[in-house]
Amino acid sequence: MIDFELARQITKEIQTKHQESVLPFTLEEGEAGLFESKAGGTPYLPHNMQWPLDGENHPMLLLAQVDCSALESLPNFPHTGLLQFFIASDDVYGMDFDDMLNQKGFRVIYHETVDASVTPKEVLAKRPQESEEYEICTPFEAGDSYRICFSAPKAMKLTVDDFRFDALFVAEWNRRRPDAPIEKEAELHQRLKEQNPDYGWDVFEALNHGEDESVHHQIGGYPYFTQNDPRRNADSELTDLDVVLFQLDSDFRPESRDYLVCWGDVGVANFFISKEALKKRDFSKVAYNWDCC
Repeated sequence: MIDFELARQITKEIQTKHQESVLPFTLEEGEAGLFESKAGGTPYLPHNMQWPLDGENHPMLLLAQVDCSALESLPNFPHTGLLQFFIASDDVYGMDFDDMLNQKGFRVIYHETVDASVTPKEVLAKRPQESEEYEICTPFEAGDSYRICFSAPKAMKLTVDDFRFDALFVAEWNRRRPDAPIEKEAELHQRLKEQNPDYGWDVFEALNHGEDESVHHQIGGYPYFTQNDPRRNADSELTDLDVVLFQLDSDFRPESRDYLVCWGDVGVANFFISKEALKKRDFSKVAYNWDCC
């Protein structure tokens, strides 16, 4: 068996063995109700809660709100209440590139119960007014709102983008090819390209060819990146964040030639949490990341 065929076989075996439940969703134009799943728009806020502010005391933007009753197919996720994701409306959408756990620029809020007496008018009255000098930057047009429409849940195979794939692949490769060991998958990339110059694209993209390349809006499952998994560093405090809490991709609509969502140069945003923290409904340690081409 040549190296490429062996690498493809190992990849498929790993992906078959490692699968997670994922709940994909799509976006539909139009304002959702105050208590419904949405991207953008007006958030639910209890009577006694003020509008979330960033570290500079600017009002945050509601990135997304999830009606948790839709998450029953996902183990460990809440199945009641609302889960919300707020981000700052600065030029990096609230992300701290040096510390993705820093919630000064984003906030994850969980409401276990919802007070049906809250009205949109009451919530909007809480939002502080920005000065005319403050430039608002968002991944979608200010004021736009989209309904989140969940698709059927499904099993998702471990992707080659996920930081856990590397260690699993290297261990299995070295077990089968002790005569040609590797320390990182990148070493095999170069070896395979030398064996066959026709592999002009990323080798592991070729190994993983045939995987879904549609828009990657999802909760649960394995993440998608335009760059690299920020949890890849083995010494990072991010390595225990093993659950995709929420992922929102750039979303282009060819019929209108418009973007509903666009992260920088057509990127994708992810929120990660540990399984144990999720079980406890503890959203104090969540990593927020977005990257683009």
